[in-house]
Amino acid sequence: MEPIYTAENTTTAYQLNWSLALFGKCRFPEQSLWLKDLQAATESDGVRILSSNVRSENTLQFFVSTRPASTPSEIVRSIKGRLQHLIRDQIPKAFRRNYHIQSIGEANSSVLDQYVAKQTARHPMADDAVQSRLESTQFHDASIDLSKPRIGTYGQYLNSLQIVMKNSDGWHDVRATQLLRVRNIIVRASMKKDWTLSRIGLLSNHLHVLLSAGVTESPQSVALSLMNNVAYVYDMKPILMSSYYVGTFGGYDRGAVRMHDQGVAGSAGTSPKRRPEETGKED
Repeated sequence: MEPIYTAENTTTAYQLNWSLALFGKCRFPEQSLWLKDLQAATESDGVRILSSNVRSENTLQFFVSTRPASTPSEIVRSIKGRLQHLIRDQIPKAFRRNYHIQSIGEANSSVLDQYVAKQTARHPMADDAVQSRLESTQFHDASIDLSKPRIGTYGQYLNSLQIVMKNSDGWHDVRATQLLRVRNIIVRASMKKDWTLSRIGLLSNHLHVLLSAGVTESPQSVALSLMNNVAYVYDMKPILMSSYYVGTFGGYDRGAVRMHDQGVAGSAGTSPKRRPEETGKED
């Protein structure tokens, strides 16, 4: 069955930030020799380096923003590969294989979890029976901690995402059977894709999903997969708007990154203030 929501026919609002640590085999050259060139080079890959810090003589930490089509593994490949090219004359093989990449949001995982948990209270229905029905169809797996990185082949990663989808034309669906089908298909899709699903905030006209995906999966691909799964419940009719929101989050928030950057002597690069690309809308 062909998907009805694709990258070509949907628009995206997004806020996607990542912290990336790379480890060298020896001391790295001074950042002043390569940082501006690296920032310019990774822009063409859809990776914007907002700041860079030397954590130790052989450890670099980057704070970056990306577009929805970028995967965590592509972010690592872009920065690592571009930097290796820039310093190849000084250090032909600069990097160890391991890395640590972690999603970061404006709110941390605990705050965001509570926000989604309170969605039915934030959007109460006039009919008590309908309100009770919505509350009973929420999904939460208390055993899941979306702040904990997962272990990949060569490193640790966290790809935790908040995805918000809204019904088109202001349409509301309060039928118990359909609400349960939407919830269950998201649960099944997450199991099939090996996503770590923590919570579904299901309302009559929109829904929130909190999950963690793989290191090779982009926020865009995850969101579109969820949208098409929801459409499947409605016989592949475009029940959802052809737009969605996707944001990253993790164990700590952007404020913690800002404080760390301000407190680290010798930090360089672009100050991590909010930019249009970080809360962007993509056609």
